[in-house]
Amino acid sequence: MTGVRIILLGACIATGLLPVAGRAHEGHDDVASPASRLPGINVPRVEAQSDLFEIVGVVEGDAMKIFLDRYATNEPVANAKIDIETGALKGSAQANPDGTYTFRNAALAKAGAAPVTFTIAAGSDSDLLTGDLVSANPDAARAHAGDDPLRNRWWWLAGALALASGVGGAWWSRRRRNRETVR
Repeated sequence: MTGVRIILLGACIATGLLPVAGRAHEGHDDVASPASRLPGINVPRVEAQSDLFEIVGVVEGDAMKIFLDRYATNEPVANAKIDIETGALKGSAQANPDGTYTFRNAALAKAGAAPVTFTIAAGSDSDLLTGDLVSANPDAARAHAGDDPLRNRWWWLAGALALASGVGGAWWSRRRRNRETVR
């Protein structure tokens, strides 16, 4: 009797720990990193890189949030001067305390696909990066929504453990009743 209770208790504990086990996998430790700060793929974005810098701009409403890193080390670049030009839009990005930059313009809310030029000056380094602002693609966002294999595996494992626990409990209960009937 004690052995089955221990097995059932272990199954319940394992079921409770599954979400924790599924959170991180090889190469990912779930700590905040510059890459994890990026929003999903369903928003308009622009990406560009050179030998010195790598830049990603994500448009949300009338603002473009800009992530600027050193290309070789992926280290965020703080206190840079970033000038942006896309079509008739021109202006400078403002530095944020979290190491990102923001460029605000009401026309960004209506912007579709367009070429974007970034002029960057950081210390003694300067560069000119160009990229294309790509409009949001809701079909791509829907296609990638179910790409997380751990999310789907978690539900199957939890269901299988719950079923096994239920079947084991029913079997044990029936076995116990049969023993009492025989006596």
